[in-house]
Amino acid sequence: MSASALNFTYRYPWPSGVVASPQAQTLQLATSSRGDGHPHFFHGRIEQPRSVADMLLALLDVVRTHYFLPRPPQMDPVVTSNDAMLRFEGFSGCCGVYVRVDLDTVGLAAERLGRGTTNVDFNMPMRAALMRLQDRERVEFSVGREAFTLSRGEARVVEKKVRLPLRWIKGFSEVQAYLPRLVLLADVAGAEARRFARSLPLGNAPRQPSFVVQSGTSLRLSQRPAEGAVAVSGVQRLRTLPGLVQRAERLRIWSDAASGASAWEVVFAVGRVMLLVSPEMQRGFSGEGQVLSTLAAATWQKALPKVRAQLRWQNEIDVGEVAQATALTADEVAAALAALGARGLAGYDCSSGRYFHRELPFDLEAVEAMQPRLLDARQLLADDKIELLAGSGGDSHDFAVSGTEVVHHVRLRADRDRCSCPWFSKSQGERGPCKHILAARLFRDGDADPPAPAGTSGRLDR
Repeated sequence: MSASALNFTYRYPWPSGVVASPQAQTLQLATSSRGDGHPHFFHGRIEQPRSVADMLLALLDVVRTHYFLPRPPQMDPVVTSNDAMLRFEGFSGCCGVYVRVDLDTVGLAAERLGRGTTNVDFNMPMRAALMRLQDRERVEFSVGREAFTLSRGEARVVEKKVRLPLRWIKGFSEVQAYLPRLVLLADVAGAEARRFARSLPLGNAPRQPSFVVQSGTSLRLSQRPAEGAVAVSGVQRLRTLPGLVQRAERLRIWSDAASGASAWEVVFAVGRVMLLVSPEMQRGFSGEGQVLSTLAAATWQKALPKVRAQLRWQNEIDVGEVAQATALTADEVAAALAALGARGLAGYDCSSGRYFHRELPFDLEAVEAMQPRLLDARQLLADDKIELLAGSGGDSHDFAVSGTEVVHHVRLRADRDRCSCPWFSKSQGERGPCKHILAARLFRDGDADPPAPAGTSGRLDR
């Protein structure tokens, strides 16, 4: 393993594609496995083949594109199957766009529906086959195969040996910190979505952020901020929209005003496509550090094992029900779910406002090892580099944190934390807390009582 990538091998029993027969077209997606068995999640019929094809083509378009730095794309997305949904997730090559396709099983005539998460083989021949699917055809859909018999001259095992970037793995953790903060700001019908998508300057987008404003039932793009507007940096990252909305019923736009991230949800009769766009072109989700606050918090640690025991591939996790079953508070359950999201064991659906259970096919138990800021913060704590200053108490705490040849002043406040270090001065907390703030939080929230502030005989009021 290098500092930036993992050696990873996808093993598929055959290449994904569309198989034609006199009775029907069959879209077969091959699932990956580290062992001998390959999960069989779904088999059934697609009610609206063209719409499903458009959704999967949009996913393919995003995962094979880099919008900023040219980096090798990871084309094989993650699929989760449960009783109500087939979910596909992936990232653009630069990790600046997260894409998720939710196929509602109501629109899929299921003969078999399993539970689990794995990778599926997405390839260019399959893309060409998807483009040819039509609604007038009978199209069956299969994710995995219940039994696979190797016949001479027929199928072949497909191995893809890749250098799986840590930025891609970390991205799955980071987006779960953004999604719960999104607020719905615009919702328009399909006809308006198509008009608006055609008006986007996707070829020569402005360098400065653009702003999308809903006026009545229509959307317009402006270069000036306005109340209720959605900020978008790098409008060209929405170039998938014009083709995607052709058969859509609605377009919903979500925004997190504090960070500048936005989500574009295209709604079909048989499912949805979500594009989550990072705050700036040059900022991939993997480097944001938004999840660090969750990982450094103490509220979830005791609750996490109890909450994890309640996960059963639910499409929607009801916080109240879990709280009742575990004798925890709703806040403790919500904090544990956020931590599980950071570990790849839960995803968040802003449409329902709830988490769903899925287990990424990567080892994220050691997710902290991928977070150098958090590791550095724990080292500062271990080296006794943190001093609680006099006057701290209640919700306000001041710390002196020793850095390299300088002592940084950290202020923890209920509304906002601050640090005197250059990194915080540059980012102003928009890319997660610095290591000094993290160390101060760990000190404040430690299980043992911290030492008294310098020059006092009192104890920290927690």
